[in-house]
Amino acid sequence: MSLPQGRTSGVLLPLFSFRSGTDAGIGDFGGFGGIFEWMKQAKQQLLMILPLLPTAPGDPSPYSTRSAFGFNPLYIDLNQLPGATDFTPEERASLKLARAAPTVQYERVFPLKEAALARAFARFEAQRDFAAFDAFVAEQKDWLDTFALFAALSDANQHRPWWEWPAPLANRDAKALAEANAQHATRIRYHAWLQWVADAQWKKVRAQAKQAGVLLCGDEPFIIGKDSADAWAYPHLLRTEGRLGVPPDDFSADGQDWGLPWFDFEAMERDGYRWLRTRARSAAAAFDVRRVDHAIGYFRQYVRDAQTPRGRFIPSQEHQQQALGEKHFRLLSEGGAGIMAEDLGVMTPFVRRTLDMLQLPGYRVMRWAREDGVYANPRQYPAVSLVTTGTHDTETLREWWQTAQQWEREAVCRTFPELHRFFPPGAGWSDDLHQAMLAAAENASSNLCIIPWQDLYGEETRVNLPGTIGPHNWTYRMRVPVEQLTTDGTTRAGAELLARLTVGGGRAG
Repeated sequence: MSLPQGRTSGVLLPLFSFRSGTDAGIGDFGGFGGIFEWMKQAKQQLLMILPLLPTAPGDPSPYSTRSAFGFNPLYIDLNQLPGATDFTPEERASLKLARAAPTVQYERVFPLKEAALARAFARFEAQRDFAAFDAFVAEQKDWLDTFALFAALSDANQHRPWWEWPAPLANRDAKALAEANAQHATRIRYHAWLQWVADAQWKKVRAQAKQAGVLLCGDEPFIIGKDSADAWAYPHLLRTEGRLGVPPDDFSADGQDWGLPWFDFEAMERDGYRWLRTRARSAAAAFDVRRVDHAIGYFRQYVRDAQTPRGRFIPSQEHQQQALGEKHFRLLSEGGAGIMAEDLGVMTPFVRRTLDMLQLPGYRVMRWAREDGVYANPRQYPAVSLVTTGTHDTETLREWWQTAQQWEREAVCRTFPELHRFFPPGAGWSDDLHQAMLAAAENASSNLCIIPWQDLYGEETRVNLPGTIGPHNWTYRMRVPVEQLTTDGTTRAGAELLARLTVGGGRAG
């Protein structure tokens, strides 16, 4: 479907952040019902949940993708699987601690879910009713055969990256692959089964969302990890002899080297963009709306390799970059789901012009929407845009306000009509200031408005601090279980506040 029509309001809450009385210490597909009930109370129409793709074993980041297709088995609801919740006494003790923890304790969650899913698979194999599973495997053959084999080989090689596997397997020798398919048949079947279970549970979530009148927004990472099924199977498309990153800018004299493969778009074009089109169709089938990450990457990529260790743009000329980006976003739009483009950071004018021409909304993060220290009035943002108080990579609204420079607070209060009465401002945080900031977002002229969960509740715990690794990243959990969101005093009050501001901003269609 296309983007929602008219003025729409929604919330950003990663799936791993859901809390439920029946989860395994991390949000899962069984927690959406309570979220949808709360959203109805809050008059919200759009839920953004970050990527759901399979990730690297032991890596909590939803952006550490090991496939452009499928779902992360970590999000499977164990309660829907016979045999999965037959926990041992030791597992029950660990489960109790994981559920009660204020943040996601991956060191407990990973082994708990792995053991539970293995039990459920053994139960499935014993009951011998495979018709629906076999149909799914046949339907998803284009990507699932490769991914399941890759995942099984990764297990067999102690999760070493694929380029460290025996050479015949790393180079995809036909004889070696045939032998591997026979040798690891059970493990291959297990990984395919995980995808079947996740897909079936996600279809239930989609049905729940439709009934609740909620649109689900997925997040589509630009590139896929180097140690991924796609980089292994399509080395001519995801090139690993160079490293993707960004060029030097005002914030970094050397730029950023992400160590990720880069897309060979010329090779993709020669193949009729088959892989990219399949990816777009898969994402469109899973979500109502897609957030396309790192939009500028579809125009140009900054690549470092042996020949250019400082990096170069591919393609090199601006007119080539503009034509490439327009072609790619037209292609990505073929899938059906509406697209919003993540266009934050250093962005060239022609990228914004192209997105505007294609009527694809980009981001307006209110604290960043300024030039030379002059803030834009949110009521003058383009209608075809997404306004937000922050993203999963920013500090929360409250933390930003309390640590911002005084001139920033003053400039915001001069520019945002809802904050005029707070001039001259201090660094103090209050309920009135909080509500005024949220109202500024809901009253903005952008058709789409997204409020991060932490900003709605004035919290200070962020989701991710880019460029760092540690327990502070990807572990945020909501404080109240989803079953209690509409009855707990704090979360109910937040829903009522957001409903009032949404109505006031003309977004409660």
